[in-house]
Amino acid sequence: MLKSHHYLLGLFWSAAIFLLPLPLLQALALGLPSSSSAILGIQLGTIAYIWMLFVIFVSTKPKWLDRLIGLPSMYFVHAFLGLSLIVLAYLHTKMSPSDGLIKLTGDLGLWIMIAVAAYSLLFLSDWLTARVQFLRTIVRFFEKNLFHHEVTIWLHRLNIVATFFVFIHVLLIGYIMQIQSFAWLFILYSLFVFSAYTIFFIRKFRGYSRANLVQVKHLASRITQITLKFNSGHQRILNNYRPGDYLFIAFREIADMKELHPFSFVNFDAAAREVTLAIRADGDFSGRIAQLRVGETARIDGPYGTLDDRMRELTADGQSVVMLAGGTGAFPLINLAMQYASSKEIYFIWTVSDEKELVYRQLLQKIAADNPRFHYFESIHRLNLQKLSQMVPNKVRDQATFLMSGSNQMMIGYRGLLRQYGIRARHIFYEKFNF
Repeated sequence: MLKSHHYLLGLFWSAAIFLLPLPLLQALALGLPSSSSAILGIQLGTIAYIWMLFVIFVSTKPKWLDRLIGLPSMYFVHAFLGLSLIVLAYLHTKMSPSDGLIKLTGDLGLWIMIAVAAYSLLFLSDWLTARVQFLRTIVRFFEKNLFHHEVTIWLHRLNIVATFFVFIHVLLIGYIMQIQSFAWLFILYSLFVFSAYTIFFIRKFRGYSRANLVQVKHLASRITQITLKFNSGHQRILNNYRPGDYLFIAFREIADMKELHPFSFVNFDAAAREVTLAIRADGDFSGRIAQLRVGETARIDGPYGTLDDRMRELTADGQSVVMLAGGTGAFPLINLAMQYASSKEIYFIWTVSDEKELVYRQLLQKIAADNPRFHYFESIHRLNLQKLSQMVPNKVRDQATFLMSGSNQMMIGYRGLLRQYGIRARHIFYEKFNF
């Protein structure tokens, strides 16, 4: 199931971990004397630096790579390599000691990366907070009162500063830079990534598409629907929109909303040049959505996503699809349901903590009424094994693929539930922004 996705993801991992550092390691093997006691430490430091460059490149969100494997998969590799390279860099400092300015620049780069990694684990990821309740409470407090979305983004950019320190660190090592093949590769790798990031950074001021806010509608106590309308010059971009995609949006004229934030959209209308998003007020950025006024201008980066590609694969295989949505995780799946309800057997299960959060209940009921192959179910509070078995017949369970969408905490619970229900991991697919 979803073979092409897993194949491409495997190639991505292989390139990141093994293939990219290989030319520089080969250059070191040919240029360093075999008797050098520090050769292993130098090799570990080289791998760590290449992984640093790769992490920065992934942070530029290449659209071609997103359509192949998806941003969430890219960000997972970003996070994994980010933590792993710190271990390699630390071992490098112990196995290949230095002094003076060489040591200072290397140590500065390492300690900045350690600080950013620790911060990111708490504030840019649900991996820990979704599993530890008291930690989640502490993080939410600091997010609300100190580390707002924009502060978090800028602190994460300190990785660029750390990489620059390490770049200088290597340039200062004379016997390494005397290996011409290594020096050329080192500089070419570095210039390519630094140039890519510079272009990415400039685009945030001039390169993103723009749309005007034409509607702000309050759907529930903490959920707001907004509609953005592009001008006629962005028709080509709208033609790239697919069901289940998401956008990064920012409002450059509004305080604390100037940095891009990802949101899934409920629907898009290419002919009308409009995209509709429903956003729950969970953080400082999303909490300001309800206060926006019609006429505000948004900067938009996107679209991104792979859910539609996965659905196309499933359509080709003739599989049934069970969509498990938690809270606002239903919104991108609604968009997919509208597209495929007439051509595919779909079981749509929406779990919410409060019935008032079923803000698109009537829309989903209408889709079910108009399409006999679309089955809509609701679960107030937690979905359990008994409920799931009643909603999804055994004959469907045994040959269906399960698409999940929601918070990281919700998907951890759903994965456990599906395992109890006898669903294998290869039949489960989801996209998430966290690792």
